[in-house]
Amino acid sequence: MTTQTQVTLDAQPREALGSKNKALRRAGFTPIHVYGHGEDSLALQSAAHDLAVAVRHVGRTAPVIVRVEGGAEHFVMVREIQRHPVDEHLLHVDFIRISRTERLRVRVPVHVEGEAPATRAEGLSLSHDLHEVEVAALPFSIPNIFIVNVSTMEEPDSVISVSDLEIPAGVEMVSDPALVIVHISAQRSGSAGTLAGAAAPADANSATK
Repeated sequence: MTTQTQVTLDAQPREALGSKNKALRRAGFTPIHVYGHGEDSLALQSAAHDLAVAVRHVGRTAPVIVRVEGGAEHFVMVREIQRHPVDEHLLHVDFIRISRTERLRVRVPVHVEGEAPATRAEGLSLSHDLHEVEVAALPFSIPNIFIVNVSTMEEPDSVISVSDLEIPAGVEMVSDPALVIVHISAQRSGSAGTLAGAAAPADANSATK
């Protein structure tokens, strides 16, 4: 599990709208939109490199301060991301305003690290079943990620569930504690299918005799 650090993104009011956004992107800027929390929506732009760095750092779980040139600061989180279908560069990002004092329900990624000793046995493999969990917390208390170390999974029936995650203070787990994150499973053998397939022509030949 890793915790949040404050990220600030500088932005400017945007006059380029619709098809004019193409010229904006060629100039090294990306259109962004800030809305919500009972305030007016804002059409803004930010330097493409700075925006990409900020989005990569915060993902969809950490807050951002969007600092508008000549205006106010907005406490937000990423809501929607539009990327180029080929090179995946950011085309547009929507930010939604949030409150520093209101708990949010957010889905946090679950990553697996290490090697499960049980998988060294023939016919056994690791199955990663749950890739994110939902938590409730204040914005700066939301974990960026939960990391599951599978190096303790030594037995063929080993299981790690949501209840095994280390939950930091101030964070409530919303997902069912009984949900399985990873477990050791038996690999399916193809031998039975191979034998069945081999037997089919023989049966067919015998039927023609």
